[in-house]
Amino acid sequence: MMRAIRYVKSKEIRSNPAILWKENETIITSNGKPIAIVIRIENDLDIESNLAAFRQVKAMRAVEEMRLISKQKNLDKLSDKEIEEIIDEVRNEGSR
Repeated sequence: MMRAIRYVKSKEIRSNPAILWKENETIITSNGKPIAIVIRIENDLDIESNLAAFRQVKAMRAVEEMRLISKQKNLDKLSDKEIEEIIDEVRNEGSR
C-alpha cells in the first residue's frame, strides 16, 4: 500500500524545521512547485547508501528518458556507421 506523499511549503520550515523529520519522506514546495525531497535517515550508516541509491535511480531514469527521446526521433534506427559519422561531426565542431 502506497502512502500519501507529504508536501510542506518552504515558508513552514522556517517557523518549524522539525516538520521535516516527522515523516520518512517529504516534498518541499515553493510557490506551489516541488523543489526538494527530504528523506529521513535512521542512522549515520544510511547516508551514503541512501545517496548512492538515489543517484542510481536518477541515472537510470535519465537513460530511460534518452531512450524514449531517441525512439521518438527514430534515432534508434541509425546504423553504427551513421552513429560514428555523427560522433565525428560533433568532435570536429568542438575542435574549431
